[in-house]
Amino acid sequence: MSGLRLAALYGIKPHLLGFCGPKNDGMLLKFLNGDAVPLKQIRKILEQFEGAYPYYEFIAKKNGIKDPFNKKVVRAYWVGNKLLEKAGGIKSHHSYHVLVVGSVTGRIVLKGKLLDLCRIGWGRVTKVKVKSHAYRQAGPKLKVIYRPLIGRKKLKLGKPIRKEIDWDKDLLPKVKIGDWVSFHWNQAVEILAKEDIKNLEKYTKIALDYLWKNQPKSQ
Repeated sequence: MSGLRLAALYGIKPHLLGFCGPKNDGMLLKFLNGDAVPLKQIRKILEQFEGAYPYYEFIAKKNGIKDPFNKKVVRAYWVGNKLLEKAGGIKSHHSYHVLVVGSVTGRIVLKGKLLDLCRIGWGRVTKVKVKSHAYRQAGPKLKVIYRPLIGRKKLKLGKPIRKEIDWDKDLLPKVKIGDWVSFHWNQAVEILAKEDIKNLEKYTKIALDYLWKNQPKSQ
């Protein structure tokens, strides 16, 4: 998988919702679906994601990588990897952006339950639902067990619960029970390796600790 595709996969749902990037013209989804779309055009679209591209640039620069859309760079921001060690650690990870920085587009206020939707979640697939319900138009779903964000004064990862997430079979075709998947804004993104799971949990917890230690204390 290319870095451009990885960036598009993690960014497509908030893009379709109108939260991130330029106005949706369908080009990003066409690219992900395999249509012949100029890569220069896709790069231009992804460079306009105000909440992600500056991090790609920073991580790449700190690691001596020329292309901000290098796959390892993109993965460092969304999931986490060793590149963050030279790029400010937690401050260059998506969980920090969500929990500490917040929205930079002004199109949404990240608080409450939206924090759990915007951060990258991860869970183990327990059921694959392909068919739609007869009484409503519902696309394919995955049932997962994951740890949600809980708490008010102090956010933390709660005990595992079951959750149903959206699943686009064209974007993530090979999913089976037992797989671990990441999800963003309630949509499945990719199947995770063990190292990915460890990194997501590690950097999410670090961001939560940072938030608690640096939030204003009530008088």
